[in-house]
Amino acid sequence: MYEFLENKIVYKVGGIEKGVLEFRVVGRQADIYHTYVDDDLRGQGIASKLVEMAFDYFEKNGYEVRCSCSYAKNWAIKHDKKIL
Repeated sequence: MYEFLENKIVYKVGGIEKGVLEFRVVGRQADIYHTYVDDDLRGQGIASKLVEMAFDYFEKNGYEVRCSCSYAKNWAIKHDKKIL
């Protein structure tokens, strides 16, 4: 289950956080700075879904996006997303 919280999006299994994307928002700019998925769930598209959810939210709400996280940056480039 994916859950959008104040400064992060989490993926939970049985109520336990198994994946997370963390971001900072300053004004109209958002910085995705951390993405993590537990070892036992890697390779299932969870991190990709977390980044996709973040971009969907930021684009819908008019934020410019920076990716300090290398995974998020590579995802954005692969999906032709505008980043700072």
